[in-house]
Amino acid sequence: MKAIIVPAITDMNKGDQALVWESYRLVKDTGLYGSVFILNSGETEEEREKLSGQTRRRGYPVLENILKHPRRGRHKNEEHIQESKLELAKQIKNAGLDFLSTRFLILIANIPFLIKIFYNNKVQKTVSEFRNSDTVFVKGGGFIHAYGERTAPYLMWYFLFYVRLAKRMNKKVVFLPNSYGPFKGLTVESQVKTVFNKLDLVYAREKVSADAMSNLLGKNVPVEMDLGFFLQKGLEEKAIELLNKYNLSPNDKIVGITVRPWRFPGKENPTELYEKYLNSVRELIDYSVKKGYKVALCNQSIGPNSHEDDRNAIKDLLKKIEKNNNVVWINENLDCDDLKALYSFFSIFVGTRFHSVIFSLTSLVPSIAIGYGGNKAKGIMGDFNFDEFVVQIDDVTGTGLIKMFDEISDNYDLNKKKINDYLYKLDVSRNKIISDIKELYQGTNIPK
Repeated sequence: MKAIIVPAITDMNKGDQALVWESYRLVKDTGLYGSVFILNSGETEEEREKLSGQTRRRGYPVLENILKHPRRGRHKNEEHIQESKLELAKQIKNAGLDFLSTRFLILIANIPFLIKIFYNNKVQKTVSEFRNSDTVFVKGGGFIHAYGERTAPYLMWYFLFYVRLAKRMNKKVVFLPNSYGPFKGLTVESQVKTVFNKLDLVYAREKVSADAMSNLLGKNVPVEMDLGFFLQKGLEEKAIELLNKYNLSPNDKIVGITVRPWRFPGKENPTELYEKYLNSVRELIDYSVKKGYKVALCNQSIGPNSHEDDRNAIKDLLKKIEKNNNVVWINENLDCDDLKALYSFFSIFVGTRFHSVIFSLTSLVPSIAIGYGGNKAKGIMGDFNFDEFVVQIDDVTGTGLIKMFDEISDNYDLNKKKINDYLYKLDVSRNKIISDIKELYQGTNIPK
C-alpha cells in the first residue's frame, strides 16, 4: 500500500520537522505501507534547500507541494511583529486566486484528463500519487485553530485542503495527534465540522484540545501523545562538540531558552505585549546568571518567514542584555534529533517553542513552557502534571518566571522523577496509534 503525509515539510521549524519525520517512522512501523511520501516545500531551488533540504538528505521520498503559501516566500524581516497593509493585501490577492484554483482542483480531482488540461505537470503528478495512495496522514501538530482574524476562513481552507482532496478521492484519512481550538471566525466551525466528520481516525494530543474538538463534533476524540515525544536524540558526541564551540561544557549548569516573534492575534497592543514578554525573559536570564547558571539561547525555528524565525526574537532579546560571557546564542541550523541531543545537556529549559520543551522533557530536563497559539502548552503540561510550570505569553512576567525557576531548582530531583514517571506512556501511546491504523484494514485484502 501507499501513503502520503501532509501538509508540506518545513525543515526550518525543528518541531515541524520532528513531527513529519516521526509521522513517517510511525506509518512505516505499521508494516502496511510499502511506500510513504512526504510533501516537499519551496518554489525555487533556494527555497527548497531551506525548507526541505535536510529531509531530502536523510533519504525521505518527497512529492511536490500543490498549495503555495500566500506569502510566496517573501516577507520583510522588519515585520515580524506587525505586518504592513500592503503585504497583507498581496497575501489576500494570492489567497483568493489559490482558493479558486484549489477548489476547482478538488471538484475535478477524479477526472484525470481535466487535470491535464488545467494544471501543470507537477500538480498532475502529485494528484496522481494521491489517486494511487491508500491513506493520507495529517502530521501531528497544532494548526487547527483561529482567533477570529479576517483571514480565518481561508486559513482553515489552507490547512484542510489536502484532507478535502483525499476525501474527494475516497481515501482513508488519519489525523495524527494535534491540538485544536479555538475555532473563532467566519465559517471556521462549519469547515472544521464538515471535514472532521468524514475522517477515519482523529487524535488530540492533550485533553484540552480533545474536549474542544469533541464538543464541536459531538463525539469523543481520543488523546494520544504528541509525536514529538517519540523523537530519538542524535549523537551525544556531536552535541558535546557544539557545546565546546560555544565555550560551554557538559559539566556546566545551563539554562536553555527558546523565544519567538509573536503577533498576539486579537490584541490591540501587540508591540507592548511583545516587549513585556522579552523583558520577562531578560529578567529570568539576569536572575539565573546571578544564581551561577550559564544561559544558551537556541534556534528552534528559523523560518520560513520572519514571524517564524526565532533569530529575530533572539536579536531583540539580546539588545536588552548587557554583554555577558555567561549568555551565549547557539546560532545553528541543526536537524531536530541533533537539537534534542544538545538540549539533553541542559539543566533547566524555558521554552516558548513548545517542541523545544518536548525535546527537553523527554531528555529528563525540567522545563517551563511559555504558551501561545492554541491549547498545546497548557494542555500537554497539564497532562504531565506540570500545570504550575506553564504561563501564557500574554500573561508572562519576570517575577512569575523566576518563581517557577526557583520551584524547579529547589525540588530538582523530584521534578526529574515526575518526568521519568510519565514517560512510560510513550510506547503505550505509540503502539495504540499503530494498532488503530492496522484495524482500519482488518479483514481486507491489503494490496502491496
